[in-house]
Amino acid sequence: MEEIKENEFENLHEESEELNLDIQDENRKIIWQAKDFSVREFHAMEQDGDLILQPDYQRKYVMDGTKASRLVESILMDVPIPVVYLAEEQDGTFSVIDGQQRLTSFISFMKGNYPDNTEFKLKGLKVLTELNKSNFAQLEKKLQTKVKTTTIHTVIIKKESQEDIKFEIFERLNTGAIKLNQDELRNSVYRGEYIKLLAKLEENEILHSLIRKDNHKKRMLYRGMLLRFFAFAEKTYLNYKPSMKQFLNKELRDNQNLSDSKAKEYTEKVIHSLELVRTVFGTEAFRKFSIDETDVNGKWSNSINTALFEVQMCGFIRYSKNQIIPEADRIREAMINLLLSNKFNTAISVRTNDRDHVETRFKLWFEKIESIVGNPNSEPRIFPFEIKKELFENDPTCKICNQQIQMIDDSEVDHILAYSKGGKTTVENAQIAHRFCNRSKSNKE
Repeated sequence: MEEIKENEFENLHEESEELNLDIQDENRKIIWQAKDFSVREFHAMEQDGDLILQPDYQRKYVMDGTKASRLVESILMDVPIPVVYLAEEQDGTFSVIDGQQRLTSFISFMKGNYPDNTEFKLKGLKVLTELNKSNFAQLEKKLQTKVKTTTIHTVIIKKESQEDIKFEIFERLNTGAIKLNQDELRNSVYRGEYIKLLAKLEENEILHSLIRKDNHKKRMLYRGMLLRFFAFAEKTYLNYKPSMKQFLNKELRDNQNLSDSKAKEYTEKVIHSLELVRTVFGTEAFRKFSIDETDVNGKWSNSINTALFEVQMCGFIRYSKNQIIPEADRIREAMINLLLSNKFNTAISVRTNDRDHVETRFKLWFEKIESIVGNPNSEPRIFPFEIKKELFENDPTCKICNQQIQMIDDSEVDHILAYSKGGKTTVENAQIAHRFCNRSKSNKE
């Protein structure tokens, strides 16, 4: 898996502040149960849907054939297998906290195929070399039984455990060669409709065109950025208090199984902001601008700044496109001026999860936009009938097909410059057209 370079992504991990968890004493509990399962039992649980090995929210199977084969060789040789950790979900099913690669290898061998449906034949064995090129069905009966009856010590984290404590436990158990980051951990802990929405939205073309970091997308960091946006969009910066980890966990927990209507609302909100960010900031979105002795004209950083992502995205939520687009140049210039100010720059660069710094950067940016655009009141999209009547009486010619409009009821008032592109709902930006012609035109000029 491609390594993440820290200098490509600022404020990557939200928990560098090392704050204590804000949890009341009576809720500081982790309830667990020790239990041994055979490989055959794990296989049956997976087939019955009680054990989820490869959900879309979890890291995919990355173990190569040789390593997987040597795991199988280990149980045939009675080599102890490390403890597996499971989390009991609210519906009684189990998700794998630690040991996913091992369990997937054992179960795949019994099935005869890897998760990608390629055949699982043993290879690269150093001790039981005579078994190389054998699949499970080709093993002697006693060896098949050995695989199926091998017991794996397991610890189950019970569903009654406090969520934030459980998240900490998951993080501490994450000791693999490629450690899970915060966003990968969340995708394991809080599976549900919210995670599915984040997985869908991370594929948005505008989002990727603005961030342009393939390795971050692979490691679910796009999902983490979207989660930060939704958390601040829903709860606002005024309700934020450290730690960022708990703030984001709460957003996921509160909406873990969000409704279809809520998912639609979230989708429309993020696309609206992404489109305006692209219009105003283009390829420099979410990046810092600086001036130094080596470049007095200034330069844009290549790194993505997550604190800047939050404020730029949230800044446009309350405004319509026709309020922002006509002022795009002024808004962009205002952001550059803020980036060159010590107060704002500090708030997006140093201890970015401190409450004071969060409040400072949001407040400064919101005030700056309002000073340019005014209050976030949406301009009406529909022209009043008086304008329609005036245009029809002056010249009842459709301005799209150039044919006569016979009846006023067959007409609509069209935005010359599309509303979605910042066109105003004023008589200066109005033209009469057939209802059919106008709707066929859509937002084309």
